[in-house]
Amino acid sequence: MRDDRRIVVVEEDRKTGAGWAKLFGTVFLVVMTLAVVDRGLTVAWVTVTTWLNRHLF
Repeated sequence: MRDDRRIVVVEEDRKTGAGWAKLFGTVFLVVMTLAVVDRGLTVAWVTVTTWLNRHLF
């Protein structure tokens, strides 16, 4: 006895959100890079002004 019914296989599309993930990942990296650069410049500014205030004034 044969079973002639069709078997329907639904494949999952794993790349559905890949474009959005890449976009938000890139935005996150850019914002974090700017934050680290800003923090470094802030620390450098405070260090230089403190040093100048102690040695010149």
